[in-house]
Amino acid sequence: PVNCLLLLPVFFFQMTKSVTNPEELGGLASQMTNDYGHLALQGRMAAATAEPEEIGFQIRTRVQELGHGCIFLVQKAGALQICPTDSYTKRELIECARAVTEKVSLVLSALQAGNKGTQACITAASAVSGIIADLDTTIMFATAGTLNAENNESFADHR
Repeated sequence: PVNCLLLLPVFFFQMTKSVTNPEELGGLASQMTNDYGHLALQGRMAAATAEPEEIGFQIRTRVQELGHGCIFLVQKAGALQICPTDSYTKRELIECARAVTEKVSLVLSALQAGNKGTQACITAASAVSGIIADLDTTIMFATAGTLNAENNESFADHR
């Protein structure tokens, strides 16, 4: 989902830039619609696998809200194509693009919240790997006899 999310703001920027060139809006709206379709599919899978269930609900809700924002943006782009000189429609298009950009950031934050458990497991696994490596190193030095014993016992006695 993140890949699609990264593309959407580019299209919003291009849309707001295309206010001066409305004939480009149709192609941009079509591309944004395709990208949102991919995001919706991936978002559905991310929501289904998210733990806890609240995070999945949040992902699903925010992706839907983004979809509604995209619909309004495409509608405003169409309205501007019909009447390219209407300054009110131009402002509305820019405002819709801003709102959609905010919704993209909300989707990203929901996806990151759903990823916290995975990241915690990766961090814990990394810490455990570090401890195991330290123990292996200590065992290697102890076996070689390079560690100083406090009494006359050998490492083999304690291993």
